[in-house]
Amino acid sequence: MKIEISTSIAGLLRTVPLDEALDTVARAGFRNLDFPLSVFSRPMDSPIKSDNWRFWTEGLKDTLDDMGLRIMQAHASWEQAIPEDFSYQAPFDVYERTIRACSLLGCHKLVFHAPLYFFRAACVRQRALEWNLRWFRELLPILEDNGVVAELENTFDYRHIRLPQDPPFIYCSAQDMLELQQGLDSPWVKLCLDTGHANISGNDPAQMIRAYGQNLDVLHLNDNFGFIQPVYEDLHLFPGHGTVQWKQVFEALYETGFNYVFNLEPVGSLARLSKEQRVMQFRAAEALVRQMALEAGYKA
Repeated sequence: MKIEISTSIAGLLRTVPLDEALDTVARAGFRNLDFPLSVFSRPMDSPIKSDNWRFWTEGLKDTLDDMGLRIMQAHASWEQAIPEDFSYQAPFDVYERTIRACSLLGCHKLVFHAPLYFFRAACVRQRALEWNLRWFRELLPILEDNGVVAELENTFDYRHIRLPQDPPFIYCSAQDMLELQQGLDSPWVKLCLDTGHANISGNDPAQMIRAYGQNLDVLHLNDNFGFIQPVYEDLHLFPGHGTVQWKQVFEALYETGFNYVFNLEPVGSLARLSKEQRVMQFRAAEALVRQMALEAGYKA
């Protein structure tokens, strides 16, 4: 199993325009990207919501080709949540456009957050599962037509809805994620592990990797200090800057035969750095992840 490393640019896009973000990671030596289509589809005036979305997508593809960059995985928006009364809403049009844009960009892995239920209720888990199964089933024909796999990402209670006496928040655990994927029963649905989200929700990322096994297809490698209410926990630090046990994570990846891309998803600290410092930090993070993979048994 060989080492390939990619990075998200979502964190950079909070501070700099797209062309500078792309140039930063290219100068740091990256050729593979996790592209945040969500950044370009959530605002009402975003490119993917415009009538010219296809033209914008084709222009982005040309830019990436000129720079020698390729999108290995992308991230869809999270436009919808489950209504309080569980009334059903079909997927918004932006999801179909995002899937088609992903395909036009030559990418075949698109990360989705399962729509969540942001209200306290005694019996949520089964009703949320049924709602999500219906919702994702509407997207399956579009995914298949475009050759795109939906990668379901574990989450955490980022609105702090849950109280200590409540059941666990939905779609944090390996059990919940596997139940949703297996309920859809499609080769066009696999799993994405976000190590930071696992750490915040009190789940062991290495144990989740082993539970996912061959269903794990995409990684979001980022670090934090776990659940620290009321501080914002989802810091998206580079690996090694928080409390995630990275040695165990890479050992689990190797043991389960993960053979895709080690993808970084950094946000924290980037806004405080100059461009040259960002390039240095991305280079250092790439080298660190490569070394951790080598130490776990992967080949250079």
